[in-house]
Amino acid sequence: MTVTSAPARATPRQTPQAAPRNLTRLLWVELRHNAMPLVLPLIAVLFWFDGYRIAATLPPMWVWRLYYILGQAHALIDFAPFVAGVAAWMGSRDGRRGMGDLVTATVRPRWEAQLATWAATVIWSVGSYLVFMAVTLYLLGRSIAWGGLPWWPIAVDGVGVAAFASVGFAAGARFPSRFTPPVVAFGAVLAMGMSSQTGFAASSGWALILPTMSNGNFGQDAGIFYQFLPDLPIARVMFLAGIAVAAAGLLGLPVTAGGQRLRRVAAVVTVTGAVSAVAGVVLATTAYVGPHGTVIPVLHDAASDRPVPYRPVCRNAAILVCVQPAYRPYLRDLTAAVGPVAREVAGLPGAPVRATQIAAVFANSGKARPQDWAGQIATLGGRPAVLSMPVGAVALPGSFGAYDAEFVDQMKVEVVHALVAPGNAYGNPAQVAVEAALLQHAGIPPAAQPNALGNSPWPLNGGG
Repeated sequence: MTVTSAPARATPRQTPQAAPRNLTRLLWVELRHNAMPLVLPLIAVLFWFDGYRIAATLPPMWVWRLYYILGQAHALIDFAPFVAGVAAWMGSRDGRRGMGDLVTATVRPRWEAQLATWAATVIWSVGSYLVFMAVTLYLLGRSIAWGGLPWWPIAVDGVGVAAFASVGFAAGARFPSRFTPPVVAFGAVLAMGMSSQTGFAASSGWALILPTMSNGNFGQDAGIFYQFLPDLPIARVMFLAGIAVAAAGLLGLPVTAGGQRLRRVAAVVTVTGAVSAVAGVVLATTAYVGPHGTVIPVLHDAASDRPVPYRPVCRNAAILVCVQPAYRPYLRDLTAAVGPVAREVAGLPGAPVRATQIAAVFANSGKARPQDWAGQIATLGGRPAVLSMPVGAVALPGSFGAYDAEFVDQMKVEVVHALVAPGNAYGNPAQVAVEAALLQHAGIPPAAQPNALGNSPWPLNGGG
């Protein structure tokens, strides 16, 4: 037998690698050695001071107590700088330690290893947010007897935390330096500060995509008389999730990240994230403010417009005064406001036989016509006449520095105006004189009447 005639030696079959198992093990290692747990105590202190401490003093309703935390995204504001900075630290780890070439030379593609570290960082960030939010909701909800949670806004801030972690990680991987994490953290503070300022000033357009934007989408009687509309939060989730996905995809674009096929996958991931983010912004530009919040026609579901059923709670005060169960703590103040006025006009033609609470709806500022303020002020209508009061449009006691006596006086002014000058923005001089006399007999002296309206949305001359 010669060398050329000898049979070829069979190549042993290679054992397939257990890549998923190795990835799971790598992810577990990254979770155990991640730096995110080190900053969680700082985030907890800031979250308590900036969010829970204020929310616990507001009226016992979800829409009030979560206004700062979710409506103005203070939860995301508290998490963003720490999450972005620590993520940048984790992303720059290999570069800072001079291990870039060593990691690139390993069998496993570098993008795959980076994704494990990125995933561990995002899991720690979003997981801690969910735990903090769960504890906060439990503590705040102990005194809330009515209303549903705004699940979509909760999801928006969670996805926002993931977006900041992803952007910070990508920045750290691209610029591996000890100075990158503090710069990224400061950038997160600057971004959230500018977002808050824009949210306070704008009421439409692309600014609606900002999670700190609460105008026309978080407030009034949402979650009480009607549901929290999910339209705008869905667009925000698309925007923030797109940023997170695009940032993760950018990690796989460099030549050192892996082979050509892997880089193509990374390019597809990046483009998909970018398209999702742009789509969210485009959808936000089509939004408009409806009675129950911000509506995006493409995303709107008619089922979200259904009112929340309830059995009213009533109390007698010359006439029957009825409110939604969530407003039971303020029924005594309402009877104190309606009772004296109702007794003054009892027996007169057109006098109300009942006062009932209606939903406070969203409305753009600067309304000039009285009919545009429906659902914003007290009105009188029907046969027999019924006094309709959107109590949620007035600052309730315990909110924004309001107190019981101020709330009672505001409601007295609105009730008197609804009886004397219904459908008229200010009333003629004779009506103004009648209103002043009724308010005086109801317990508000003439000297205090100009300031009695307080924070009510009704634009009377001189405030009263």
